[in-house]
Formats: sequence, C-alpha cells, structure tokens
Amino acid sequence: MKISAAILSSLVAMALAPSSMVLAQDGTPVIPTTPTESSYSCDSNTCKLPSCLCASTSPPNGLKPSEVPQFVTITFDDSIQAKLVETAHELLSVHNPNGCPAKGSWYVSMEYTDFSLVQQWYANGHEVADHTFSHVGSPSAQEISAARAMLHEYAGVPLGKIQGFRAPFLNYTAETLNEVQKQGFLYDSSATAVTEDCYWPYTLDNGMANDCWTGICAAGAVKLPGVWEIPMYAVLDNASMPQLMDVYLAGSDADVSSWTSTNFDRHYNGNRQPFGIYVHPTHLTTYPGLPDPSATKKALVDVIQSITSKPDVWVVSNAQLLEWMKNPVPASELAKQSYMKCDLPNTGKEICNGLQNITVAADTGVVSSSLLNSCNFNVTTWGTCFNCPSSQPTLDNPTPPAADSSRHAVPDNCDSIWWDPIAGQCLCTESSCAYKDTAVPVDQRNGTRADGSKADGGSAAVALSPLFSVAAVGTVVAGALSLFL
Repeated sequence: MKISAAILSSLVAMALAPSSMVLAQDGTPVIPTTPTESSYSCDSNTCKLPSCLCASTSPPNGLKPSEVPQFVTITFDDSIQAKLVETAHELLSVHNPNGCPAKGSWYVSMEYTDFSLVQQWYANGHEVADHTFSHVGSPSAQEISAARAMLHEYAGVPLGKIQGFRAPFLNYTAETLNEVQKQGFLYDSSATAVTEDCYWPYTLDNGMANDCWTGICAAGAVKLPGVWEIPMYAVLDNASMPQLMDVYLAGSDADVSSWTSTNFDRHYNGNRQPFGIYVHPTHLTTYPGLPDPSATKKALVDVIQSITSKPDVWVVSNAQLLEWMKNPVPASELAKQSYMKCDLPNTGKEICNGLQNITVAADTGVVSSSLLNSCNFNVTTWGTCFNCPSSQPTLDNPTPPAADSSRHAVPDNCDSIWWDPIAGQCLCTESSCAYKDTAVPVDQRNGTRADGSKADGGSAAVALSPLFSVAAVGTVVAGALSLFL
C-alpha cells in the first residue's frame, strides 16, 4: 500500500506539532490556535499609499467597511494541466457586478505543466504567479528564478506580469522573502491570517505581521520596502480550529459549506478583509481508479455561487486586489477601474497568443493546435506557442537553447496577447494596448541580471536574519515524494 506525500507529511507534522496548533490539510504549516505576541510596529503617518501600507484589520485610506468591496480570491497551486484547468473554471463560473467573469490566480510549479495552457490562462485575464521549479519548501533563489524564466520563455507571460510568489507548503523563511524582493516580485502570499491577525494586504516596509509564532515578526527580521504580503485567510471550523488550504478535505461537504459561509459572513459583516478559497485542484479532479470528488466539487461550487450572490462581492485575482489596495476606491466606483474590465484583444486574425482554438484529448489531456509546437521529452509532453527547447529543462538550465528558431520570443515592448510569435509581429497599434516590460530576469548561477547588473544592486532591503523553516520535517518528506501539494 502506498502512502501519499500529503498523508506522510501530515503524520510527521502532527507528531511534532504543539497541542496549541492545528495542521493544515495538505501538509502545509501547522497553524496556531492562540495569538502570538508581535513586535510589529508601523507609523501610518509616514507609511502611505501607493507604495507603503501598515498592517491593519480596517480598510485602507479611512474607508468604511460598508463602502468597500468584499473581495473573494480563489487561488490554485501547482502544475497547470488540462483537467485541472477545467476544474478551476468550474470554481470560477461566476460573474462580477460589472458582468465580467471572475478571475483567479494560479501559483505554478513546473513539473507536468503544459505551457500552452499557462498562456491560455493568462490570455483570458487570470493571473500567473511563481510557485518554484520543483515544488520544494524554503526554496532557493534558483528555484524561484527558474520557474519565472520558464513561464516567460514557454508561456509568453511578460516578466513584469509575473508579480506574485507563494512558497510550496507555505514553507518560507526571511531569506525567501528577501529573494522575492531581489527578483523583483511585487508580493508574496505565503503567510497565514486567522482572527487577531486578519489583516488587509500590507507592505513589508516595517516587517511581517503574520505567522509571528515562527519568529518572522521579530524586530529587524524582515524589512522589505515596497513588497506586499497578501495573507491567506483561514477558515474556522466547528471547533474554532483554523483550516487553510483545501478546506474541503477537513470535513463533510455540508460542514465545509457551513464553515465557508459562516467565515465569509464574518468578513462581509465585519471589516471586509478579503476572503480566500485556496485550492489544489488535483483534489477536486476526477481520475480513473480514484475516488470521485464530484460531490465535493459541486458543494464548493455551490457555496461560491451563494456567497458571490451578495451585493458588492467581487471575485478577483491577487494582482487585481493589489491594484485596488494601491489606490482604494469605494465599491460604487470599482466597475470603472481599468483593471476590472474584461476586454479581449481584437487582433484581426487568429494568432498563437493563448486565445487560439485548441483541442484537448479526452483520454490523455494532451493539448494540440495547428499553431502550437509540441515539446516531447519522453517523460513529459507540453505545448507552446514558442520554440521548444533542445533538451528537457532542468533547475540548472530551465531554458536550454531552442531546438529551432522559427518562432519569435515575446519582446519587452509588447504584451503576449498582442504578439504573433510566428510572424514576429506585435498587433497592438494603439496607445491603449501598448506595453513596456521593465522587469529584468535574474540569472542565479552568477547572481546577475540580464543587463549585467548585480541582482541585489540598489536593494533597499536590510540584512535578514535566518529563521527556522516552517514545518521543515513535513516539507522534506513531501518534497521528496510529491509534485502535487
């Protein structure tokens, strides 16, 4: 009998966890059930939007809870595959008050990912974010940069649009957050918020205010100007135990529906901090020979449709959420904001930009299209609008030389939804769709950016003291065994 990595890591973590903590369902860190004293301090007179915001349970810029939107974020972790995307779309099958479809964020790890589907996800207005190359806890700088490089090279996502990071198993340290800033990410979303620390997103100019039980909130431990933390908001079950990832694994379908509704109402009728639903879609996807999760998936879809039927509820990506955080407006004005619109590009012809017609084989999930290249490396096959690499990408060499040069990479002056990689032409002809990517990738093998500058040049970060790794033992076990947590 095989024991899954999730179960094994959970057993290890349970054995080590203090009685005042509860283990998340997927082997992510144990979550304290009692508050931990914090030395976090922030002066709102000097820390001001759009670039700085103190951690607070109250809405930003003095807005009243009744004035602000109730944001719901539905996020997905790990590889992007055809069946998993189908599951994600089922969960996002609601519309916002402006009539636009709900948007989600996907924290993508590289193994088993089909990059043509990553591009499709991005082209349809969803967010693509970094979840490391090989899904390891407390990831190295190379793990982070390799994933970002592949998402850009093979999915065509502009580097400047890959703004977010989430640590696998939510297992991060001060060094992880320091690396997030060094590599130019806008935000991290790995920290847990329960009740007392149920803060709106905030910047790390004055340190971390969540997960203080790890020591991450100690004075001077983290100080990263301009980097945002988007906490992951826990759901309290019937016993007031916090649940975080994959809450639907923690109880019956009826229980989870009740917990979700109750905790959503706590946000909605309180200070309207964002409400999160955090999913590993593999748990909700049907596979031959495995238990059918359809009933659980339906229960989750039903509760999402229920909570989003209330006034002023908007389902957004974390990237959209931060656009609002930087310039908060009342709910009555949200529909007017450019980042909430849902226009698709009118390119005048079908191009390989993620919006082209594709076919997914029902039995294998393999994606095909007359415009796609198929990259086959024996153990894995994936599609891309761009050139296939000449060898299978690795952590040390995530973007090998191209097998041929018939396709054209996305330039820094055109968003990939307007870019024809076959013709090498940007079909954006108006200022309204113009784009300039100012992000510069980091080569972790020599510590330099593509422009030759040092990766830490000009960084405002102070030196960070090492912190112990959250749920380290569980991560070691799970990281060795699983690619799906």
